[in-house]
Amino acid sequence: MANATVVDAIQVHGTNPQYLLEKILRAKIYADNYWKEHCFALTSETLVERAMELDHIGGTFGGNKKPTPFICLLLKMLQL
Repeated sequence: MANATVVDAIQVHGTNPQYLLEKILRAKIYADNYWKEHCFALTSETLVERAMELDHIGGTFGGNKKPTPFICLLLKMLQL
């Protein structure tokens, strides 16, 4: 499953690190095109390269609260 956390990831307070983001936000990120096209199969090295390409940071934007690329990469970092 592409949205699973790596097995040997350090847990935060005994739980999955992805759970630091709210469930609704995670669902919106998983449905976002940036997540599907650019965040699939990223390693820690390629994640840093993607992060260097960003020109702004933020959480969500627009009327339907679309996630920004920054928050998508943040979730991917929590998975690793």
